[in-house]
Amino acid sequence: MRHATLTSTQPEGRRGDDAPSAAIVAQATDWYLKAQDDDCPSEVRAALQDWLCADPMHRLAYGRIDEIWTRFGQVDAQAGKAALDTGLSGAGRRRRSMAGGLMLACAVAASGWLALQTQTARYLLADHRTVPGERLTITLADRSRVTLNTDSAIDVRYDGSERRIVLQQGEILVEVTADPQRPFVVESRHATARALGTQYIVRDDAVATTVAVIESTVEACSRASDACVTLGAGEATLITRDGVTDAEAVDIDTLTGWRDGVLAVNDRPLAEVLAELERYRRGAFSYDAEALRGLSVSGVFPLDDTDRALAALSANLPLRVTRFTPYIVRIDRR
Repeated sequence: MRHATLTSTQPEGRRGDDAPSAAIVAQATDWYLKAQDDDCPSEVRAALQDWLCADPMHRLAYGRIDEIWTRFGQVDAQAGKAALDTGLSGAGRRRRSMAGGLMLACAVAASGWLALQTQTARYLLADHRTVPGERLTITLADRSRVTLNTDSAIDVRYDGSERRIVLQQGEILVEVTADPQRPFVVESRHATARALGTQYIVRDDAVATTVAVIESTVEACSRASDACVTLGAGEATLITRDGVTDAEAVDIDTLTGWRDGVLAVNDRPLAEVLAELERYRRGAFSYDAEALRGLSVSGVFPLDDTDRALAALSANLPLRVTRFTPYIVRIDRR
């Protein structure tokens, strides 16, 4: 087995200059909706091309909107347009008036737009969300704090009897302010994790939910059954549709490294490390996991610069890295 032990330089901090601004997203949305009109004049299409060429962020924002539109390709066009207009910019969504919200509701009801139930729509319409490579800390009304990892989304549902965070996708770290009268619950598609005052992590990987406790205790339960497990500090469980695993000791420093912008691994398969790095990237890695079998990695890598992490890997392992665009990278074994 080929093994590389690597230590990369420390991350330079969370990047904020490589994501389209809210203003650019709004402009891209407007251009995209114009382009969907079959009667769009040729001069407007020419102006669109000029706008796309003016700034790489224009192309990035437009491409993301096109990806979302493609996912919703089977829905009614007018309802889809209303959803794009509403969902793509959090700032725009918050500014929307009550009348606008009613218009959207009518459009959805009239068209039967079932895509609102899809995962993409839940992400776009969440109360708080992050894009790939971004981290965000939210202070809630009770002074509890939730830190969202890359490409994550949550809804906040507080009432007089319970504090509930719905994890729509991704991973969060919660720091709970004690309130004996109102338990704190994180809900994912597979599990609930309940605590009174503690710190813990919940990660939703589509097919399973991981719950890991940093301090105090948490009761983690399956939503598909009555099975539960109580976790203490330094313990974790995996919850799927089939049930709940027993509490298992874990390295909390490794699990929480993303909060500080680093990925620490010890003798992990290269394909697994690439899959984790890809979560923090605005783009995709293309590789054959079977061809990379036998290559393992130990090291600390910057999550805020996955290109640097990839360079460290390719410098110490027999890898060939081919970049087709800044967002598509092919990785092959030499």
